[in-house]
Amino acid sequence: MQNVIKLYFKSVKMFNELESIPRDFGTGDLLYSSEIHTLVAIGNHPDVNLTELANILDITKGGASKFVKKLLEKALINKKSLATNKKEVLFELTEKGRVAFHGHEKFSQDVFGDIYSTLSAMDASEIKFLESFLHDLNAILMKKK
Repeated sequence: MQNVIKLYFKSVKMFNELESIPRDFGTGDLLYSSEIHTLVAIGNHPDVNLTELANILDITKGGASKFVKKLLEKALINKKSLATNKKEVLFELTEKGRVAFHGHEKFSQDVFGDIYSTLSAMDASEIKFLESFLHDLNAILMKKK
């Protein structure tokens, strides 16, 4: 049992280390995990507003605003207003932002491709067990917060 917990936390540590390194996704800009995930959310939800973006990312509007500001400064996204409601601000990717968006897709495939292959090789009962274990683990950890 101890070995399972040890392996799980080792994996979490490696994921955290992977996420902490800023990367260039093809634009010459180093982007932190929070920035590229914000950019990807905008790319996947064109014309998203700040409230929707915060909900998609499961963060506060203040956090989303901070990441949006950084992406605007790097010219990776644009903001625009609706003709019918000038107060409503929407976000979209720039051409440069689309390069980073597609660069992140390639990065994700490079990093997670082997994980997907491993999961694909499992049978349905193994997947169900793994999902159940991780669900229960998350529930236990949420109670400890």
